[in-house]
Amino acid sequence: MSTPAAPAPLWVSGERSAAGSLGRLAAYAARLFERWVLCHGDTVAYLRRQGMRIGPHAALLARVQDFGTEPWLVEIGARVSVASGAVLVTHDGASRVFRERIPGGSAFGNAFAPIRILDDSMIGLRAILMPGVTVGPRSIVGAGSLVTRDVPPDTVVGGSPARVLCTVEQYERQYRERMIPGLSSDRAELRRQLTRRFWGEER
Repeated sequence: MSTPAAPAPLWVSGERSAAGSLGRLAAYAARLFERWVLCHGDTVAYLRRQGMRIGPHAALLARVQDFGTEPWLVEIGARVSVASGAVLVTHDGASRVFRERIPGGSAFGNAFAPIRILDDSMIGLRAILMPGVTVGPRSIVGAGSLVTRDVPPDTVVGGSPARVLCTVEQYERQYRERMIPGLSSDRAELRRQLTRRFWGEER
């Protein structure tokens, strides 16, 4: 005997109306205009217009959409770097499973928390920061990490879930041991230096 399908939440429609599609298209066009015309493609300027607080000299390499659907719940300090593919999550989307059974439930959910990345911190490639997390200051989140709790100042974390690996001072010592001194700041010359070193030829 098959189990009857659960009804869809009241705010989810199985059919898309023409009016709804036009509304979504208009909203998308407005976002494009704001980002590429008003902000000239500047990611930081666009995110600030969306309500995100961003300090000076931040390097934000992740896509605009990766800063979450609630950018006004994100604060990024001065000289913070966020690598490509990093994702910031400011809400609990799992409530879609039971949201319609909660009195006072919102179509957008009801569980939100801000994310703060404090001064001089680095968020690695494809790291995920969950709601309510504060990072740093002067901390490093390793590539691919899942950060579910606060990261102490001057700390390196990594893993899934992220855990403390060492202090930034210890990491700097390790870095100095494996670094290649005397590399060029010119990209073409850097390519020549590294390919000669690792492949024995210029590539």
